[in-house]
Amino acid sequence: MNQSGAVVSVFHTRKVYFDLGMRRALEQWIRQVALGPLVCKCEPLWFLLASLWRSLMIRTTFIALTGSVGKTTTKELLAEILASKGRTFRTLGNQNSGYVVALNILRVRPWHRFAVIEVGIGQPGAMRRLAQLVRPHVALILGVLRTHTMQFQNLDQYADEKAILLQSLVPGGIAILNGDDPRVAKMGVGAKGRVCYTGTSSAFDFWIDQISSRWPERLRFRIHWGGEQCEVETQRVGAHWAAPFAAALAAAHTLGVRIPDAVRMTRQTLPYTARMEPILLPNGAVFIRDDFNGSIDTLEASLQVLREAEAARKVLVISDFTDAGVNRQFRLKYLASAVSDWLGVLVLRGQHHEYGRRRAIEAGMPPDRVHSFATLVEVADFLKRELRSGDLVLVRGRATDHMARLFFAQIGTLSCWREQCKKTMLCDTCWELGSRPDAAYADRYPAAPIFR
Repeated sequence: MNQSGAVVSVFHTRKVYFDLGMRRALEQWIRQVALGPLVCKCEPLWFLLASLWRSLMIRTTFIALTGSVGKTTTKELLAEILASKGRTFRTLGNQNSGYVVALNILRVRPWHRFAVIEVGIGQPGAMRRLAQLVRPHVALILGVLRTHTMQFQNLDQYADEKAILLQSLVPGGIAILNGDDPRVAKMGVGAKGRVCYTGTSSAFDFWIDQISSRWPERLRFRIHWGGEQCEVETQRVGAHWAAPFAAALAAAHTLGVRIPDAVRMTRQTLPYTARMEPILLPNGAVFIRDDFNGSIDTLEASLQVLREAEAARKVLVISDFTDAGVNRQFRLKYLASAVSDWLGVLVLRGQHHEYGRRRAIEAGMPPDRVHSFATLVEVADFLKRELRSGDLVLVRGRATDHMARLFFAQIGTLSCWREQCKKTMLCDTCWELGSRPDAAYADRYPAAPIFR
């Protein structure tokens, strides 16, 4: 597959968003600003109502999934597969913690055959209440990595918190665990109901091999189960997606979907927004947006994709990363040592950016290939001047850095360039974005509205 063909399909997702722009912007504003504080104050009520509603959904099979990374992508894939068997509800976006889980339970209807609920935790004690609310028939635990871990003493405590989900499985429930992760594999000991393991060992119930993903090619692997096997092709970028995909296929199989039928869905589902999402720019460069989860473990996975890719020039644009346990200067020093011997261009943005540039040069990068800027708008202007056809650009950042604006700036103008923003939502659905594509690209990228 050539590079252009590998990414052109994602234009459809962009056009859908912009075509629905004003309505979605208004909905977001109402939800976040007008109703948000009131809804938050009613949290005990939502949990009570959701618990009662869940007890009435006797015909719906509830599937809960948790893990440090890959929850939303796995949820979307599994929901698409299960939709082939019957009407399926899925958690909206990545609404996976606190009272929004209760709100999603309240959105399930009696005619839904399946409900795929994403469950996330940010602090000790959070899982028990959510697990008792969902009471899943099937529970998937994808992995325990350094993501959202600052509130936990260590990864063992983090794993113990996630394992609580298994205690709320309904009688006869099924736990699907990532056997390659020793902390997750350990959860199967004493777990209620049936336990299925996925991973790369032939001893597991569902195991995978022949994993390959080298840009511009997408992820491929082979899955084995019960003496059978099937080749899997996906639209995802990066070998690290193989484990979540295997979990989704295993869950679908336990719920009555033949794996060959489920595999057909993996070829069709597109990458989720800002999770290693490739986008072809008008100038021929390719953005890989990975600007939602800023953890160090997801950084290492995305850097491996960029390092192994086939591209004329490899560019990394990064603001910061989290869960490293060290200060900003040490993080920049780590980054410089990780990329200096193979990266084509490094673009740094934010606090201590000049320090980061010096460390990269000291690590061996030529000065003309390292650029640093204090503001995001300066980065956007630089990229618009410098990017060319054949460039592969990995855009990394924390959700609060709002690096998505770099993409929108490549095709037009924006209304919002604030450096400090408390929102944790993606800019793609923010009512203040005000993205207007240049005239030459208006047919491909219809304008997003300004709503204030």
